[in-house]
Amino acid sequence: MDKEWPEDYINNYLVPYNRSEQIRPTAVRGIQRESRQINIEGNFDIPVLVARGLLEGSLVTDSDIERYKSMCPKLIIKEYSTSGHGLKGQDKEKFYNDIVEFINNID
Repeated sequence: MDKEWPEDYINNYLVPYNRSEQIRPTAVRGIQRESRQINIEGNFDIPVLVARGLLEGSLVTDSDIERYKSMCPKLIIKEYSTSGHGLKGQDKEKFYNDIVEFINNID
């Protein structure tokens, strides 16, 4: 998490949506402070679902998708045109339905 993330998350999500009781601002700052970037590599021969918003703010890039495709032969990609990072807005029902469908189709 970059150094700007905690204050942005606190000021643009926790405070406006009254979520400070679910996670304290000090915990958000601790997440950023203790986060470390890791590189995941390998071949995963299991079903994998990647859900990503297509608007600004999405954390899953096109290059991420290409990398995941090379690692996961059973990759399923679901994209949401009215979402950025958070998929629980207008796309919430579709997102939840896609999760249920993914789980129900695992063999």
